[in-house]
Amino acid sequence: MSGHIKVSSPVVASLPRLALLPPETQEGSYANHQVANALIEDLTIGLCASRSVRVVAPYTAQKFRASNDKAALLRRHEVHYALDTRRSGDWLFAQLVFLPADDVVWATRFKLDAMQTLQQRSVIAEAIQTSIIERMQGNDAPFENFKAGPEAYFAYLSGLHELSEVSLPALRRARKQFRSSVAHDRDFAPALAGLSRTLTLEWVLTAQGDDALLAEAERLARQAIETDSLSALAFKELGVSQLYRGRIDDSLAALQEAERLSPHYAEAIYSHGDSLTHASRPGLAIEKLKQAISLNPIAPDVYLWAAAGACYFLEDYAQALSYVDRMQDKKPATRLAAACCAMLGDLKRARLHRLRFLKDNPSFDLDNWLAMVPHKEQWQTELYREGLVRAGFKSK
Repeated sequence: MSGHIKVSSPVVASLPRLALLPPETQEGSYANHQVANALIEDLTIGLCASRSVRVVAPYTAQKFRASNDKAALLRRHEVHYALDTRRSGDWLFAQLVFLPADDVVWATRFKLDAMQTLQQRSVIAEAIQTSIIERMQGNDAPFENFKAGPEAYFAYLSGLHELSEVSLPALRRARKQFRSSVAHDRDFAPALAGLSRTLTLEWVLTAQGDDALLAEAERLARQAIETDSLSALAFKELGVSQLYRGRIDDSLAALQEAERLSPHYAEAIYSHGDSLTHASRPGLAIEKLKQAISLNPIAPDVYLWAAAGACYFLEDYAQALSYVDRMQDKKPATRLAAACCAMLGDLKRARLHRLRFLKDNPSFDLDNWLAMVPHKEQWQTELYREGLVRAGFKSK
């Protein structure tokens, strides 16, 4: 299978790069403006299926927006086109800018209306298609059937916004919105995939090993695929649920399909890299994760954490620690940092990381945890056990 995995391409690297910046809020904007942000994020995910442009992932686009010198940051990351958006009251202004010439290619202004959200998405997508993506295949096709019932899409956008925060309360708020979307349209694949995602994330956050959560997540992802066989989002969620259920080969197959359908979808590429690490192929994993980071250059912590894990299993402990150091919130990686330091012989630092981890997780049981983490080959489990035991974690 490894012979079929392509981690990069000169053709892909030569494509123009597009960033869809989330809206700035001007004085007087309404409280429900998060729908506009979710609209832009969902549009970004849809455009990832294009073979004619590289799309910057939403997380990095948010960082571009928040920067004090946005123009310089866009130049530094070689962004050619930017969709610049602003909210004022209940209106959204959008303009597509060709950055090298500072030329406005297209602009529009429309009222944010729950009943018109889907139509607004189509307007923006069509403008980008005709302006810079001449050969882009129709990414709006899955949404055509929902023009008569925009309530499902509106609720989906609200759920997507809630998932910008990874916490149990946020997951449950998102789940409520996705269920509302499915109540309006039981075959709306994005909402079914969103429900699947909330369940796998709950499994990760609670760390209780509840297989019922994963079984339901997999069922929902499969249902999403049945209703839309071209949904990269659905295949991604299927692959993630299968990984945590220990079906690593099935996970890789699903994530490969997600990438085939949407070759610039950073989240799918990151998930693929993470599964490759669990499949005992850390060399391929780190290349895949680097590709995800290149699409999302101001990378989310989970990308860096996954890259650190791949480096650990390559026995490149110093490089693993360098990825951890780049994380904004290093807490989730303290256990991995402890193992890396211990394998480098720095037992003082390893002890500090272990104590920090145990402060937040006092009931941590090393053997139970290792039994729950899926690895294709036993050497991975034992290498991780060795690092953690050297760091002072107790094993039976």
